Amino acid sequence: MKKIIVLLSIVAGLNLSSCKTTNVEDPAPTVQTITETLVTTAWKVDKITDASGSVINPSNLPAESRALFGVNIQFNNDKTVRAIDPVARTIVNGGKWDISADNQTLDIDISQLKGQFPIVSIKKDRMVLKNNVSVSGLTFTVNLELIPAL
Repeated sequence: MKKIIVLLSIVAGLNLSSCKTTNVEDPAPTVQTITETLVTTAWKVDKITDASGSVINPSNLPAESRALFGVNIQFNNDKTVRAIDPVARTIVNGGKWDISADNQTLDIDISQLKGQFPIVSIKKDRMVLKNNVSVSGLTFTVNLELIPAL
């Protein structure tokens, strides 16, 4: 009888230890959570990657894409956005920003960063936006990966 109880205890322990917990997916971002994340800090482009996640050498990018590495991008609650020189702390460029009705696209209207950028992910420590880049007449979809500018 003791052997059966020990055996059942071992089987029960193995069953409990092999239980999988399901990951609860992050809820879909809302205008409020996207706005809070955007305006919390200035952002800077950390890297630009291709669709497979490989980093693209900035020297292979067009001049307007390379210029993104030299500014901090500050989103404000009043829907204005500024490109700021991180050394001189002067405003290089400015414009407006908005979020699409479905919360999937960030619409930015400043000369160096103008267009509608589908949001791949947006968190307090990293933001990834899709962008189209033209090189020698060919257009490629890339990911702009931004991090907080400290």
